[in-house]
Amino acid sequence: MKPFWDLLPCRIEQAATPGPVRKLRAQLQRSRLSSRSVRPVAAARRLFVDLAAISHHDAGTGIQRVVRAIALALIEEDPGEWDICFVAANRRRPYHVIAWPDASKIVSPMEMSAKPGDVFLGLDFSLDTVRRYRNQLTQFERAGGRLWFLVCDLLPIERPEWFSTNNVLRYKAWLDTIAGLAEGFLCISDQTAEDLRRVFATRYSLQGGYRTCVVQMGHNIRESLREPAPATCNITMRFDIGSPFSLMVGTLEPRKGHADILAAFSELWRQGADDRLVIVGRMGWAVEGLREALRNHPEHGGKLLWFNDVGDLELERIYHACQGVIIASHAEGFGLPLIEALGHDKPVLARDLPIFRIHERLGVHYFPVDGSATEIGACIREWTEHVQGDRVQVIRPSTSWKLSAQSLLAAID
Repeated sequence: MKPFWDLLPCRIEQAATPGPVRKLRAQLQRSRLSSRSVRPVAAARRLFVDLAAISHHDAGTGIQRVVRAIALALIEEDPGEWDICFVAANRRRPYHVIAWPDASKIVSPMEMSAKPGDVFLGLDFSLDTVRRYRNQLTQFERAGGRLWFLVCDLLPIERPEWFSTNNVLRYKAWLDTIAGLAEGFLCISDQTAEDLRRVFATRYSLQGGYRTCVVQMGHNIRESLREPAPATCNITMRFDIGSPFSLMVGTLEPRKGHADILAAFSELWRQGADDRLVIVGRMGWAVEGLREALRNHPEHGGKLLWFNDVGDLELERIYHACQGVIIASHAEGFGLPLIEALGHDKPVLARDLPIFRIHERLGVHYFPVDGSATEIGACIREWTEHVQGDRVQVIRPSTSWKLSAQSLLAAID
């Protein structure tokens, strides 16, 4: 019952705010942003970076790997014109300064407030804290601060059937808040930026008045680790990595397409194929049927392996050991496993979506968007034959988390 009561104010607000009212409110808020007076900027500007979610619980998901990597790259970049302060909030306290990544570091846990020129960067996926402390963020902006937010995708708005009812509600409340307050949005791909503009136009009748900047994603997993790891880590592997296997990485959820790939491999196995499939991903939502299909599959524990508790260094080694990575998502804002795979010099077989097609020159192959199990299985067989015959050329991406941090700083400046 706790989530129900936590989200009750959200439910009431969403029910009491029909489309025209929501649009009018966002437009009025943004008109105040555009008309505010210019104030002298303080000599030392502060960049308050929101880490409310991962500082409380780092679940090791792809989004949290992105947040960690960019936050650490900001420290490494050490921009002299900015004093970087990491902040968090919880049920009891509004946004305040925290010690991160070294929790033992002594910092003054002062409550966040703005001087002209300061920036709040909503780097973390802090749906609840942004909603809960909307008034604090509003006061931050009124005091001369500016608000920027990282946007990974708009899928909970555009494809709500892929998400839990509570998460769709939380996302809508978060987007409603930042739509009226933020000066700009950092998007993880051109497609996400395009989706943002479309949703803002339809949901809030906003045709402009805000800024967007695309921040390319890096691929080096070690650059996302809070503590440096030794060059060689003796990690005990839980399965035989000496024999070829294809890899899928990502939380088990409806849009990730695991069921299609499982059906395709099942078809190959019925034909006597020896191909192995390894799935790395935590249990998500609305996939109880998939979980049972994996656990009860005749090949489970043999040609089919699923691990839901893999850490970053173990994942890095699995990437190194696999023959290639399969990306079957029905939609993505970016698709981090694809760029991570290419960063490990591994061939990729992806669903033929525009967000993945832009990487074709790097050596990505594709299977039909709505292919049957037989059709996808045939694509997998052909792809693996090319991979094992060393007939797939992979070009490592030139992006890095350092470049992500640099483009982020350039945008907010």
